[in-house]
Amino acid sequence: MFCRFVLKDKNKPIIFSMARLDRVKNMTGLVEMYGKNAHLRDLANLVIVCGDHGNQSKDREEQAEFKKMYGLIDQYKLKGHIRWISAQMNRVRNGELYRYICDTKGVFVQVYTYAVIFYCYISILSFQ
Repeated sequence: MFCRFVLKDKNKPIIFSMARLDRVKNMTGLVEMYGKNAHLRDLANLVIVCGDHGNQSKDREEQAEFKKMYGLIDQYKLKGHIRWISAQMNRVRNGELYRYICDTKGVFVQVYTYAVIFYCYISILSFQ
């Protein structure tokens, strides 16, 4: 499992999201929202699973989202608050990630952007 960045305070609950790294799934929007909210950063860490750090994408949209993601992490000084894991194709490992988030009282967040109406919909499922 290839990861970027390390969490400083591993005792904080986790805000978790896993999706493709594209504009519709809007993982960069989640990182930006988290980065802008200092109170949220004090309360929880952000763990995202998206993109393949090991291989240069041939998809221009994904390349742009990678660049944007790194820019947001630098802009909001998120090192120590975020863990970015490469996309996972192993269903068993993915299931374990969700169970771990549940066991540690974290939350799963799925963010979508519907480009047609420029509307962001955030659905939050709390594992309590």
